Amino acid sequence: MLVAAELMRRGVEVAHPASDVGVGLLAYRLSEGHAVPAKIVPIQVKAYSGTGYVFQKRWFERAPGVVLASVWLTADVPQFYILETLVRVEQALCAHAAMESWTKRGIWSSSDTPPNSSDWRLMQLHRDKWCRIISLL
Repeated sequence: MLVAAELMRRGVEVAHPASDVGVGLLAYRLSEGHAVPAKIVPIQVKAYSGTGYVFQKRWFERAPGVVLASVWLTADVPQFYILETLVRVEQALCAHAAMESWTKRGIWSSSDTPPNSSDWRLMQLHRDKWCRIISLL
């Protein structure tokens, strides 16, 4: 709901799929006089009460064009991280992208990313990048 609210605040319409098969939210804009959007952006939303994260390659493989919206500190002041490509995810992973869990299994997770750690600093490059969704519409 936090990602949906932020998008709506920016003038983007949202819809929630009836089932979650890798896409938790659909973003779109309606042209004046039209009831069907010309472009829909699928979004995979992951929310965490802390500052950890999970990335999976299959999210991008199963839903071409999907954008990952990772929300940290949901119980406090939420922080939003927007990654629209697998390349962006690997930029955020940096050295972790060479680890076997990512290269062989396509999964990387961190249960805690302390402020000012190198992982935290890398994620800041993706914070509040709503333009990465909006520019796709």
